[in-house]
Amino acid sequence: MQLKKVSSWVLVVSALFVAAGCEQKSEQAKETTVGNQAKPQVIEAHVAEVSLGSIPMTVVVPGAVVPDQKAKIASRLMGYIKEINVKVGQKVKAGQLLFTIDPTDIKSKITQAEAAYQQAKAAFEDAKLDYERFTKLYKEDSVSKQQYDKIRLQYSVAQENLAAAVSGLQQAKSQLKYAHVKAPFDGVVVKKLASAGDLAAPGHPILVLENLSSLSVQTQVSNDLFASLHIGDKAIVEIEGRDKPEVGTIYALVSAADPKTRTHTVKLSLKNVKNVNSGTFARVIFNKGNRQAIVVPHSAIVNRSGIQGVFVLDDTNHAYFRMVRPGMSIGPLVEIQAGLSLGERIVVDHNQSLLNGDLVKPLPVSNAAAK
Repeated sequence: MQLKKVSSWVLVVSALFVAAGCEQKSEQAKETTVGNQAKPQVIEAHVAEVSLGSIPMTVVVPGAVVPDQKAKIASRLMGYIKEINVKVGQKVKAGQLLFTIDPTDIKSKITQAEAAYQQAKAAFEDAKLDYERFTKLYKEDSVSKQQYDKIRLQYSVAQENLAAAVSGLQQAKSQLKYAHVKAPFDGVVVKKLASAGDLAAPGHPILVLENLSSLSVQTQVSNDLFASLHIGDKAIVEIEGRDKPEVGTIYALVSAADPKTRTHTVKLSLKNVKNVNSGTFARVIFNKGNRQAIVVPHSAIVNRSGIQGVFVLDDTNHAYFRMVRPGMSIGPLVEIQAGLSLGERIVVDHNQSLLNGDLVKPLPVSNAAAK
């Protein structure tokens, strides 16, 4: 029984010694790890002093792409549509046949005008013969002046009737060409408002044609913004579906405000934009001057676990990560809305592997905006 108690105490003491040994090894491991972390990296990098830069003050308004040239194609004649030769979305050339009006009525009018012309021509020739005969008789004193004046008047009326008949015939024939309606310019058919068999009438459009080689952007702006705009001013235009923004030039300012929205219409020309569908959404960015703000190079911004920040140097050139709130981007620079103060030094490159406490050997640049 005593032997069993002695064995138990031996086991307890052994366990204590093993635990003590493990704890000692653990402490040694910790000291080694801490010793390795305490040794900072030494990195050469460009360093810049935080300074102010100019930030454009902008106003963004929605707009839409509109064609400079748009036509509602209608018939000048009253008649049934015989055939429509184009489809919606089809590109057409100037002079290309769009649709045809049934020419039956027009041909009937031409026939009537031809008959009237022949009658007027015959009456004129008869009156001319009478006039020539009575002129000779009047010179021989064979007829009275009253008789001569009457024949001369009949001849003059016949001349006028013939001229009217000729004009009517020419007009009737000219109407025939309007039965074949052609495109007035190169463009795209964007709407079809009638079909073959429908009755066409003057003033009622059948097709809508747009020229997509010359486009503008139209937008509505508030009265305050409108007061600061002038013809010839530039604006940035972002068109949906296009990667690069365009520069638009204001060419029309409509002073009359919309009574419902109290906004003014502004139109901007686009030189390098072609073949964009009309009605495409666009953002128009107007510049209203500049303001001062802290700016740093984009390369100074690093991401640590989803947090954006920069590495700031202390007086001993050790780098420490500081969270910042970026704002607007202006070319190679980015606005810093919070997190930095003027005069602080930041690391602007070779900063992706930096850790807190690392030593930086500065390669100076003039200021943050110079990068």
